[in-house]
Amino acid sequence: MIYAKRFTDLVNEYIQMSLNHLKTIKIKYITEDRRILKSKPSPILWINENTFAGKTNLEYLTFDGADIRNLTQNVFTSLRNLKKLEFQNVVLEDFSFLRSETLQKSLSTVYLKVNQKVDMKYFEGYSKLKYIFVNEYEPYENLTSIICIEEYADGCRFTLGINGIKCPTKCECAYYWDPSNLNIDCSRRRLTTIPQLPIPIIGNTSLNFGGNYLEELPKNTLSGYNDIKKLNVSDNTLTSLRMDRLPKNLVALDISNNAIQKLDKDVIKYISTIKDFKQTGIQWLVNCDDNLMLALMQIMAKQLRLNWRLDASFFHHLNAPCPDKCFCCFNRSTDHFTIDCTHADMPLYPELPHSIPYKASLHLDTNKIQRIIHSSGHASLRKLYLFENKIMDLPLHLIPTNITHLDLRKNKLEALDDQVVDFFKDREGSTKRKIELSENPWTCDCRAKSFLSFLRQKEPLEYIAALDRCNIFSSGTCPEKCICCLDNSTLPSMIIDCGFKGLKAIPPLPTQISGQSTLHFEGNYLETLPSNSLPGYAKLGQLYLANNRLTEIDQLPENITILDIRNNSISLLNKQVRDFFDKRIAASPQLKLLLSGNPWTCTCEEKDFLFFVRSSQYIENLNDIYCGRTGKLLKLIDESDLCPSGLVHYVTLTISFMIIISTINLIVYFKQPLLIWFYEHNVCLNIAAQREFEKQKKFDAFLSFTHKDEELIEEFVERLENGAYKFRLCFYLRDWLVGVPIPECISQSVKDSKRVIILMTNHFLKSTWGRLEFRLALHATSQDRCKRLIVVLYPEVENFDDLDSELRSYMVLNTYLKRDDPNFWNKLVYSMPHVNVQQEPDPEAIELSVINRNA
Repeated sequence: MIYAKRFTDLVNEYIQMSLNHLKTIKIKYITEDRRILKSKPSPILWINENTFAGKTNLEYLTFDGADIRNLTQNVFTSLRNLKKLEFQNVVLEDFSFLRSETLQKSLSTVYLKVNQKVDMKYFEGYSKLKYIFVNEYEPYENLTSIICIEEYADGCRFTLGINGIKCPTKCECAYYWDPSNLNIDCSRRRLTTIPQLPIPIIGNTSLNFGGNYLEELPKNTLSGYNDIKKLNVSDNTLTSLRMDRLPKNLVALDISNNAIQKLDKDVIKYISTIKDFKQTGIQWLVNCDDNLMLALMQIMAKQLRLNWRLDASFFHHLNAPCPDKCFCCFNRSTDHFTIDCTHADMPLYPELPHSIPYKASLHLDTNKIQRIIHSSGHASLRKLYLFENKIMDLPLHLIPTNITHLDLRKNKLEALDDQVVDFFKDREGSTKRKIELSENPWTCDCRAKSFLSFLRQKEPLEYIAALDRCNIFSSGTCPEKCICCLDNSTLPSMIIDCGFKGLKAIPPLPTQISGQSTLHFEGNYLETLPSNSLPGYAKLGQLYLANNRLTEIDQLPENITILDIRNNSISLLNKQVRDFFDKRIAASPQLKLLLSGNPWTCTCEEKDFLFFVRSSQYIENLNDIYCGRTGKLLKLIDESDLCPSGLVHYVTLTISFMIIISTINLIVYFKQPLLIWFYEHNVCLNIAAQREFEKQKKFDAFLSFTHKDEELIEEFVERLENGAYKFRLCFYLRDWLVGVPIPECISQSVKDSKRVIILMTNHFLKSTWGRLEFRLALHATSQDRCKRLIVVLYPEVENFDDLDSELRSYMVLNTYLKRDDPNFWNKLVYSMPHVNVQQEPDPEAIELSVINRNA
């Protein structure tokens, strides 16, 4: 052991003699070469009890490189303002000086870098002590100070908070010295509530409560909760945030992956002040009239642009973050979800990764977008605003199927595909769908003729501007219902398309600056050609007039090269027209004439026309030109077919006359079977059906029979009442009232029925009542000419001897139906009243209907 009395005296004397106002004293033992002794034994430093007397202002005291002796509690009596006490590379055999009341009241930091193990119980009662730095120590539970092994260690030992709360049971606590922060980790512990939290004696507190089952934040009156600076409650089941449940001085808050969708106004204001706010996976419900929520979304979007590590805000209606530089909200007044990216200087179309199950509007006005990019969200848009961009192409597959409003104004579009035009034509009748096309450099190229027609309908001024850019007219304007365009397929030429517009006359036409123009006038109601004085008509080079009502051709443009008159009613080209075409072929070898679909006259008188057609090389599709009356192919007809000899002519007339006479005889002979067949199959009812005059009768037929023939009734009821025609029958078993005299019943039944059917059997002939019914029916029929008597004769009846002379005479002189006739039911149905036949106005013209005996 080295005893250095001179060193001890020097230190004590110097400190005692130094000024009492000193705030820092560092005692170091240094060798002659100014190195602190480490490997050799330390010199002994004896501290006198009055060494620090009067040093009441001293705040920082350091001992370094010595074996310190006589360090008692009395040594520190005057050091009532000492805040930091440090022992570096020293030997201390006794730590009882730490029980000094003066040190307990003043010290905030202690460094005990000694080789001995320090018992932390010495620091009990240190009310201001914040940090204890030691090499090795004996723990003590009731210590609020932070114990650190190294000054710049990642974690220090935390034991007890100043509020008397220890680290929660299921959590882990770690204290970080720089910066001073207590990190309480309770993540993924299956917890449902936040427990009481310790408050460190110095520094801030961070709580990680992510991945639990927290449904609601605790009230901020919970011990230690309100002192938290950083709070992580991500991956829980929170549905709301309230001010009385949020720590008051948060600098960081993570609520990611919870069920929160809305925030109160005071919460929004508070969150706006938090520097580090994370909300990954939160699907916000943002209404367009909620200015505070919109402002919060803007703040978070700005933070995202400044720090790419942050996650973007998710929107409930969008199921994705709002596109960069855009505002997203739900408009409750229009029931639309709005994505507003106007004036955002965007060069690219925003990607919307998920389908939007709401009415969505995307506003991209005044940007620099050149093309649309397909995505699931884009496909579900209802309204798309692209005013003042640089769109150059818009194919059909990039148009949302349910679009109701598309704004394409002021872009770089020159035309729209035919498919796109058809898509919007299908919707043009609905006021809910709208497309805006103005201020685009539309072309007048005929390849976009379908679009030009659509453009003229939707934006007439834009169509006129397109024609002006082409500069193809020298005079005149495009007819109102027509489309004019420039054909650049060969030589530049103007096409005037007036096809299928319901026009009855060719309107005044514009004149091309140079060259010839083409008129399409197919599918209209043109009956005559105009005069060459009609503006623009004489300058036509091609004239398409198919599917009109022309009956003749007279004035044609003098320089015509193509004439299409197919499917009209023209029967002849006169000699003047034929000569005109013969002259034109000499001047224009490309001359084409299309004639098919007309009823051309093929007679001996017009054989010159036949030769013209067959010999002209400029008439196309000769295989489709037929004679109007005979239907024969015109090019196959010879002169002998047109001009036959007289004998052949008369023989043909004779044969034709004989065929007509034979046909008439056959019709007369088979008249009734034909009529029955027509009526049965609902064919030619105007011919087959008989007129009815008494449609107000109660029954269609009165069925007369004897009681011994009751078994015969069932088939008549089944066939007539339940059959296809649903006739109404009357017979005594069902329709006569009890107590009414039989003659009166018979008379009334005959009166209420349109027909009377007599079932003529042997029983009927022998029945007194049967003969009475027969007689009454016969008398009623003869008096009322509208009645029709139908007699059904059964095979068992061989003669009519049992009838009196009047009835016998009727059966002999009139026709009846035989029951064993194979066609019995068809004939009977035909004899019944005919339905679906107009009522004849003159009933007196009707005679009694009977069935032909030969039936």
